Amino acid sequence: MREALLVGRDEESAGYLARALGESEFRCEYVSTVEALNSVALATPDIVILDLPLLDNDSIALCRRLREISTVPLVVCSMSNQELDVVKAFEAGADDYLVIPMRPAEMTARIQALLRRTSAAEPVADDSDLIRAGDLEVHLADHRVYRDGELIDLSPIEFRLLVSLIRQQGRAVSHTKLLSSVWGPEYVDCRHYLRLYIKYLRSKIERDPRAPELILNEWGVGYRFEPPLPAGD
Repeated sequence: MREALLVGRDEESAGYLARALGESEFRCEYVSTVEALNSVALATPDIVILDLPLLDNDSIALCRRLREISTVPLVVCSMSNQELDVVKAFEAGADDYLVIPMRPAEMTARIQALLRRTSAAEPVADDSDLIRAGDLEVHLADHRVYRDGELIDLSPIEFRLLVSLIRQQGRAVSHTKLLSSVWGPEYVDCRHYLRLYIKYLRSKIERDPRAPELILNEWGVGYRFEPPLPAGD
C-alpha cells in the first residue's frame, strides 16, 4: 500500500481526497500547510498531494520549498484552471496539476500514472547509470547533472526532460513524445509547458542560452540534443 501525504487547509477537504484515492490503494495522512515541511523531511511518503484551492504566493512558496528538500512526487490540486497558475505550480516544482473538483476515478488514474512514471525513472545503479554527452555527465540514479565537474541544479521535470533528450542525442524528439514521457500522455497538447521548460533547461546547461548549441529546435517536429564535437574534430 502506498503512502500519500495530504497537505491542506482543513481536514474536511483532505478527507474528500483520501476517499477519492481509495483506502485500499493508499494510506493517507493529513497535515496542515504549516506542518508540511517537517512531515516531508521526517517521513518518506510515496506522494505529496497539495490541496491548495486558491494559489497564492504562500502556496507557491510552500510547493517550491517542498521541492527543494525532497524529490517525492508533488501534485497540486486547485480550483484554478488559469494557465498562469498551472505554469506557476510547475515552475515551483509540481509534477502534476489537477483542477478540482475532479472525478475520483480520473484523479486516481492520474496519480497512479505519475507514480508509475517516477518509479520508472529510478534506475538501478550499474554501468548504465552514467550518461556522458560532451562535457555533461548525467548520473541517473542520483538525479544529478555535472558540467565540467560542476553540479547543475535541475528540478525533477528539468532532469526528466534532459534525460529524454539526451537518450536520443543527435535525433529529433517530437513535442508529443517529450510531453508524454516527461509530463504524461494527458499533456500532449500542452506545448507551452514544453517551451517553458526548454527555456529553463537552456538557461542552466547552455554556455549562451540565447544561442543554444546543445538543445536545438527542429522546427515543426520538436527538439534535438546535439553534444559538441570533441576538441580537434
